[in-house]
Amino acid sequence: MDTAAKRSRIRVSSPFSEVRVAPVNVNGSQVSNQAIEIRDDNGDWQCLNIHSSAYKLIPNALVSEIADEILIQTGTSWTPEREIWTGRYWAKLFRSDLNIDAPKVDDTLSLGLRVENSYDGSCQFRLVLMGFVLSCTNGLVSPRHFSSFTVKHLGNEEVNFSLAVAKIRQGMCELEGVLPLVGRLNRIPLTVDLISQVANETGLPDGEWGHITKMLGGSTTAWDLMQCITHRLSHHNRGRAGLQYEEQVGDYFLGKISDRAA
Repeated sequence: MDTAAKRSRIRVSSPFSEVRVAPVNVNGSQVSNQAIEIRDDNGDWQCLNIHSSAYKLIPNALVSEIADEILIQTGTSWTPEREIWTGRYWAKLFRSDLNIDAPKVDDTLSLGLRVENSYDGSCQFRLVLMGFVLSCTNGLVSPRHFSSFTVKHLGNEEVNFSLAVAKIRQGMCELEGVLPLVGRLNRIPLTVDLISQVANETGLPDGEWGHITKMLGGSTTAWDLMQCITHRLSHHNRGRAGLQYEEQVGDYFLGKISDRAA
C-alpha cells in the first residue's frame, strides 16, 4: 500500500492520544533520525513523521496544560470558540472578555488567541493573537497586525511564561490598532470589480466562491465581503489550510484593500 494513502487512513479521534518517540531503522541498522508515533483508535501505534534527532516532541496534552496556565496568568477570562484536529495538527481558539467597540461597523471586537501544535513538522507550538467579531464569531486573523509566541520543538527550551503573558497583554493595543483599518474597509463600496480582484489575488479555492457570493445579499462594503469570506473559511473548513487562508485574507484586506481608503 502507498505510504501516503496508509497515513491518510490513520484514525485518531482525540488530539490528546498517547504519542511517543521511536527509533528509526534502515536496512536493519538504527539511524540518528527519530519517528513520532501516535496510538490510533484501535490501540495500534502509527508513524506520523520522521524528524531529526534534535526534534523535541511536545504532546498536545502538555501544550494544552501550558496554554491553560498562561491564560490563567493573564488575569483575563477566556472562552473556547473552536477546535481543529486533523490527526497531525491541533489548534484551539479562545475568545477573551476584553472587548472594544467598533462603531463604524456597528459591532464589537474582542481579543482572541489560537493555540496550535503539530506532530508532522507543519507548525511549531505557538500562541497566535487574533480578534473576534462578536456579531458573527468570525475570526479576525492577520499575522502582520497581531503577535505570536513560539515554543520551538528543539532542545530543552523552557517556556517563558512571563514573556508569553506579556505578549498576550499587548494584544489589546494591537486590536485597537486594527480599528482604523476596519473603518476604512467599511468606507469602500462593494463592487463586482472588487470581488473579482479579491478572487484573483487571494488564491481562495474556486469552489468556495459559490458559497461566498450566496452570503453577500445585503452586503455593501469591503468589510462585508471580508466577513462573508471569513465566515465561510472559519465555519466550514476545519483543517489547517482553512486557518492559513484566514490569515492570508486578513492580511490582504487589512493591508492592500484598506489602503484604498487611506
